[in-house]
Amino acid sequence: MTTLNCGKREAVICRENGWIVGTRLVGDEGWGPTVIEITAVGEENILAKTISHNGNVPEWGRETTWTLDCRDWQEIV
Repeated sequence: MTTLNCGKREAVICRENGWIVGTRLVGDEGWGPTVIEITAVGEENILAKTISHNGNVPEWGRETTWTLDCRDWQEIV
């Protein structure tokens, strides 16, 4: 199942995919792959922290809300 333009709330996407706190996802919005780690799943939204972007640890790697609709996120197994 793709998350790109799926129109569902982030927490719903996580529940449907079995993504829980600690799950790492990778997605590319056109500027290289970004890896995030889910830190909280709420009723509608999620929190996640950025682990890497293009293989580098970004300065903006703080925990924040994330939109899963703009990329085809895949779980890193």
